[in-house]
Formats: sequence, C-alpha cells, structure tokens
Amino acid sequence: MRQPTCVIYDRLSRLIAEEAPDHRIAACRAYAEQQGWKVIHIATDTNVSGASRLEDRPGMREVLSWLPRADYVLAAKLDRYARSVLEFQRLLDAAKSTGATIITADGVVSPQNASLIINVLAAFAEYERDMIKARITDSKNHFRSRGNHLGGLAPYGYAVTGPVNDKRWVIDEAATAVIRDCADKLMNHGATLTGLTHELNESGALPPADHARQREGRKLRGNKWHLTTLRDVLYTPAVRGWLVQSVPGKRRSAVHNQPVLDAEGRPVSAGPEILNGETWAAVRAIIDGKSKGRGAERTGKALLLHIALCSECDGPMYRQRRIVDEKDYGTYVCRNGVGKRGIHRPNVITAPMLDELVTADYLKRFGRTGLMRWTEPDGSAVLQLSEVTMQIERLAGNLAQLDPKGTAARVAIAQLTALENRQAELRAEADHAEGRWVDAGGTVADEWERRSDEGRRGLLADLGTRVMIHPPTPGAPKRFDSSRVSVDFEGPAWLRDIGPVEAQLQGIVLVESGVLD
Repeated sequence: MRQPTCVIYDRLSRLIAEEAPDHRIAACRAYAEQQGWKVIHIATDTNVSGASRLEDRPGMREVLSWLPRADYVLAAKLDRYARSVLEFQRLLDAAKSTGATIITADGVVSPQNASLIINVLAAFAEYERDMIKARITDSKNHFRSRGNHLGGLAPYGYAVTGPVNDKRWVIDEAATAVIRDCADKLMNHGATLTGLTHELNESGALPPADHARQREGRKLRGNKWHLTTLRDVLYTPAVRGWLVQSVPGKRRSAVHNQPVLDAEGRPVSAGPEILNGETWAAVRAIIDGKSKGRGAERTGKALLLHIALCSECDGPMYRQRRIVDEKDYGTYVCRNGVGKRGIHRPNVITAPMLDELVTADYLKRFGRTGLMRWTEPDGSAVLQLSEVTMQIERLAGNLAQLDPKGTAARVAIAQLTALENRQAELRAEADHAEGRWVDAGGTVADEWERRSDEGRRGLLADLGTRVMIHPPTPGAPKRFDSSRVSVDFEGPAWLRDIGPVEAQLQGIVLVESGVLD
C-alpha cells in the first residue's frame, strides 16, 4: 500500500527569536509521523503577511508546485496559511484541483472534519467576497455621483488631476485642439472621417493611446490613427465632460457608451466640456448620416458622384479613373448602359471636362453668395430634448436586463421618471424653439478653394445641384460636347428651408442678380 505524502508549510510575518518556525515545523513533523504520512517537502515564508496573495509568497509558490505530488498540505495552525478568507479559499481550490487536502497540526482541520471545515470556510469566503464587492460598488457609486474619475486613462482630450479621493478631468490642450479642429472641418469644411484620419497621420499627431504614453513619459508604440479611432473620439459623450459607462450586454465602445446619470436623470460632469452641445450634436449627426454598414455601396471621391445623372434612367454616373502619363483620361459612365445587360444605349462623358464645366457654372452663379450653416442654439429646448430622449431610450434598454426587484432597477425607474418629466417640459418648449441658418463666414467661392473634391461635392449638394448627362448622338465625333450636359440648381438649402414668402423674396434677389435663372 502506498504511503500518503504531505508538504509542510509555515509562515512568519516577522523573524524574531520568540517566533522562530522550528517548533511549529517540529509539531507538523510529529503529526505527519503519527498519521503515517511521508514528508516530501518543507516550505517556509519569512517576513510575509498572511493577507498577501499566494503567488506573492516564495514558500507558498513551492507548496503550489508540489500539490500534484502530495496527498496533504500541513501547517501548524490555520492562520499560517492565510489571514484572508479569500486567499485561503484560493488555496483550497488549488488543492482540490489536484486531489490534495489542507490539514492543520493543532487538530482544527483534520482528515476527519476537513470537508466540513472547508465548506464553512467557503461560505465565509463567499460572504467576504460579497461584502468587498458591495463596498467597492458603494464607493464607486459615491465617487461617480460626485463626478470623480474612477481609474484608468482619462478619455482623449483630458488629463486626470487631484487627490486620490477627488480626481477630476482637466483639458489636455494638444488633444483638445485635435478634437475641435476635426469637428470644425466636419461641420464647416466638408471633411470626411477618412480624409481627417489621413491628415492626422500625415501631420504626425499621436493617436489616443500613444498620446497618453507620451504624456506619462512612457515608450511610444508607433500606433496610427484609424477611422474608427477618430469616430470614437468625436462620438463619445465624454467630449461633453460627462462620465460614461458601457451599456449592459454590449461591447464597451464610444458608439454604445452612455452618460452616467444622477438621481434626476442628468448627466454627471467630471470636467469641462470640449465640444458644446450644438457642436457635438452636429458632429454625431454627420457621423451617423455618413456611416455605412458592411457590404454597403461606397461613395468614392468623385466630384459629381450622385450629382451627375443619366438622362436615360435617372441613375447615377460613376467615375472611372484612367491616368496616362500623369494626365487624367477618366470618364463618367452610367452602369445601365454598359455591356449585354445594359437597358439603354451607352452614356459616357469625359470626367475632367465635365468637372470643369460644372465648377465654372457653379462658381459663376454662387461664388459670391455668403455661406450659411444650420445650427441649434447650445442649450436650446430642441437640443436638450434630443439628448434627454436618447438617455430615455438607453435607460429603457438597460432596464430590460436588470432584476425588476433589485436596487439597480429601482434607481433606473426613478431616473426614467425624472427624465420623462423633463422630456414633457422640453417638448412644450420645443414647440416654439427652432434651429436656424447662420453665417458660416466667407463666401461659397472661398470655401470651395479650401475643400477637397469630397467637401466640394457637399457644397454642390447644399445648393441643389443637378447635372443631367445625355447620351451622344450616333455618329457624332468622340470629343467632349457641352450640349449633352444640362446643369440645374435648386438654390441654397438655407433658402429652400425657410418660409415660402421669405424664400420668394430672396429668390427674386438672386434671380435679379443673375445667380439663378
């Protein structure tokens, strides 16, 4: 019959003569001999706290490595293993996985009562875990309600300052400049996330993770900006200075994150805002409007994409790029007139000359027109209503995943009630609150010069540009024929959106000045 084996363990918080481990190890040896066990290893820890983690103790690491070869682990008393119920439970779990049993030489935990004692200790360990979890949760809720930073990196655009129990966000000037510049270019200069991402990488601007490393004096990893990185930076509610949290059941990301709300359903502020409500709402609307799902048709960068249309089918003319010796021989082509499956005769026209024709006509008509942009006043009822409605939708979604009898559900219901009351007030105000077109500064021609083809396409759309391309006459020379092109303009969007009387008066002014026919 195989002789049972055991590993002896002893721990000292400090090494003094009165507490030398010899007598405890001797007691363990005597107990093992009495039980008929073979001692295969002795491990000791000196100047080690019983509250420290198992893996942080050299002697305990030896015990763990010997567990597969031992039937028992023996210590003089229970407190030699650990003074933390949680750490002792971890040791029990490790021993159980290898079939070993934890024993004490003083008889408190013996082979006969080990399972009973272990179950009792496991119950205490679970209770201690629950108490610790509750304390941590209460602490986080307290600091969160005060708008304190709860740990980790601050959102891009902020740095963390203040004592341990009162950390707040302060503006990081370099990162904030990037955010505000990108928001301005998206709103006022027709920029795209793709173009801005390329621009940031070309300029050497550090992405969020490397920017934080540089600020803390750590080694950079050479990361680059990506479209999703920039989208998240501009989209997150954190740019309003609000604490954010993830939505239960969804991956943590800026697209899904939501503001932390106080008892009255208002966002909790952790620092100053980087973008005001008007700007943030406009940027999110632009991003939402331009987002594409996987497999969706991409718009490309052609100046007249979705503006140049085929007269035969009213479908879009797509640009085909062809560069020879650095000269552009590209064309706009209607897909419905190509190949055996075409439904009408071919319709192709030279792209560079069409772009020049439309550009010249557009700038002649509208170049001197003052550029306008749509805006909602920051803090207006309409803007606040949008934010409150969004918060209600998110809270309602979260509520479905909470225990209806739990504290979290009661808090969420109270917040929903407060938000719905606020929503009713704002709806009453919103009946008399309207957005407006405001002067964007400069003329259409000035802005045209500043923008890329992507941005210029937005300007063409804002002024209701419609370019109709007719197929060539059979037998006609293969050269650009301007008679095939019909260019029409509905006029600026800021005139189309105002009242009919005012629009008619302003339209008369534009016609008399030669801007519109």
